Amino acid sequence: MSDSSGDNDELFSAIFGDLNYMVAELNRREFKPWHRARKQFVRREQWAAQLRRLFTDRQPEDPLRYLGLPGTDLIDLRYLYEQICRPVSRPLVFLGFNSEARQDHPARQELDISMFDLRRLPKVQQQSEVIPDNFRRISDESSIAWKRAKELGPFDVVNIDLCDGLASDSPTIHRSIYDALGQVTALQSHSLMPWLLLITTRIGPDMSDPKAEAAILERFRDNVDSCNGFVEACQRHLGLDATTIDPSACSDDDYLKLMIVALGKWLAKLVQASRSSQVVLASTLGYRVANSAACEDLVSIALRCEPIVARPKNALSPTPPQPFDECMTAKKIVGRTASRKDVDSILDDDSDLREALTVEMERLLTTARYDSSKYRGWLNSPHP
Repeated sequence: MSDSSGDNDELFSAIFGDLNYMVAELNRREFKPWHRARKQFVRREQWAAQLRRLFTDRQPEDPLRYLGLPGTDLIDLRYLYEQICRPVSRPLVFLGFNSEARQDHPARQELDISMFDLRRLPKVQQQSEVIPDNFRRISDESSIAWKRAKELGPFDVVNIDLCDGLASDSPTIHRSIYDALGQVTALQSHSLMPWLLLITTRIGPDMSDPKAEAAILERFRDNVDSCNGFVEACQRHLGLDATTIDPSACSDDDYLKLMIVALGKWLAKLVQASRSSQVVLASTLGYRVANSAACEDLVSIALRCEPIVARPKNALSPTPPQPFDECMTAKKIVGRTASRKDVDSILDDDSDLREALTVEMERLLTTARYDSSKYRGWLNSPHP
């Protein structure tokens, strides 16, 4: 039997360029903040845990359909494939948005190789792709981004993992993050199965556009005025006086609680605007990005969205279904906000868990062609 490895190397070189040069370049890649143990905690304890619950009663042949904002190394997709798809040979279909994926960007080569890695894994569907564009483009119905989303969706998980604040866009700009989320939740209204909305965002005073912050906080004030028991729930679970709290003057911790509730309320209403759905704040995790932060300033929120299919009681005399109890949703969001977990504190108190997550990251980074022998040194070095 002839050795075909030489032919494979030639094919690989023809597609991606000189292999030796590429490896030398890739080995010089710098580690990123999302390579730390605390981000792996979010992947493991929130994203993968919630997806396992979502797929508990689904057949192995039902694919995991994923929409997100992956980095060039596709660490999130590698991990979710490993945890959710590989054990039962479940297919994976994904659509990503990455503005660094354009042809003239230095990171394009790394992304191409990562895509090659994933597409050759068993059950990863070949139509999966990462589009070289900003996620906000999905709100343009003439864009390739929207065309591909319609072809591959609706999705089981929509993972909007942002480096900045969800409310940082001005509401007046064309194709804002709000427009994009509205377009995606409209697409998701076609799903008959429960799905996850994952949002990672910075939260803190002066991290939001003032008009966007005011519009989102209006969802909170709506319940203060009209929802029986909402004010009492805020006091009981969060220690907030919902009738008097001033977001411009309260403590950073109270501001964080306020914004989690308001964002949860806004996102729930956005989902329910396109289809009657039960929306549950399933998990909230946070940690500090800025060393000077008084409390967590980055939060990862998981919302489980379950479409409600209600037939009329009398098909010959159909009447509209009763509207979903928005007030009950709001009070449940308050209760679940109180269950927020501080990932930094958890890992400071549990060295075994931190080590296990670090080992997981070393393995994932090796798979993604990083020089993981330098990883521990990077972790132990000072970070800005």
